[in-house]
Amino acid sequence: MAVSADKFKAALDGSGIDLEWMSGWKNTWHGMSAWKGAKGNPVALMLHHTAGASTDSTDPKHKGNQCSADDGQVKFVHRHPEFKSPASQFTLRRCGKLAINAYKPCYHAGKGDFKGTEWKGLGIPKDSANSYLMGIEIVSKGLKEDLTENQWRTLATLAKTLSDLYGWGDTDTLHFPRHKDYAPTRKVDIKASNKMVQKKFQEYAGLWDGKVPGIEGIYNAEADPTLKNPATWRLASRLGDLGHYKGTPVKGEVGYPKKAMENFNANTSMEDKSKYGPNAHKKIFGLPKDTPNEEL
Repeated sequence: MAVSADKFKAALDGSGIDLEWMSGWKNTWHGMSAWKGAKGNPVALMLHHTAGASTDSTDPKHKGNQCSADDGQVKFVHRHPEFKSPASQFTLRRCGKLAINAYKPCYHAGKGDFKGTEWKGLGIPKDSANSYLMGIEIVSKGLKEDLTENQWRTLATLAKTLSDLYGWGDTDTLHFPRHKDYAPTRKVDIKASNKMVQKKFQEYAGLWDGKVPGIEGIYNAEADPTLKNPATWRLASRLGDLGHYKGTPVKGEVGYPKKAMENFNANTSMEDKSKYGPNAHKKIFGLPKDTPNEEL
């Protein structure tokens, strides 16, 4: 069944992303009232950049990375002056704020073809991507890979949200092609490689919820194999994102991940590879090396 506007809005509102719902986002554009993907839904999200921004600095304090600096870009994408319609479903400001311009098809992909590429499995006929793919315009000068961490964080969260909403199954490259993957002879966006996109998705929208557990909770579970607490779930989730834990840890059902820790510690000089400690805690959860142990 096609996802309704209300369900679409509820999913985005519940994502935790800083949103701005633009006027007319429920409208039908150029007679394209329905998606042509399975069950009347889009099959992927195409990544674009605007090729216009106030800066290519990634410093969050730079004046060009403040939300107001992108007002002109957001206005342009919201109503493209030539087509008088959205130029993509989403616009991503450099501060990480996401504008929603449409949830139905609109012009953004242009002519292109996935024939002979890994995206051929999406089943999109030549020059027809507008009817199958959502699009996001990411504010960037487009001369190099200059996306801010705030943009990557929002993009990763959006990827996870849309994947869950439309049943894409995951956030792999198949469901998030770049514009140049579709039209390589005329487009260069986005500058980031597919490998980097996937790395950032994993970093910001992986299994771990981003909360650093107290080390004592992990020590307690390490000492008692029957203990299953939020700390061990977060440890297992983070180890999963790092490629050491297989499967998806379920909160309340996972204890101390001994085997995953052995995998993590495999190349260390530790005699017992399964043991946990402050150094592992800092490294696994990205804490500064000089963090005092009493603060863990």
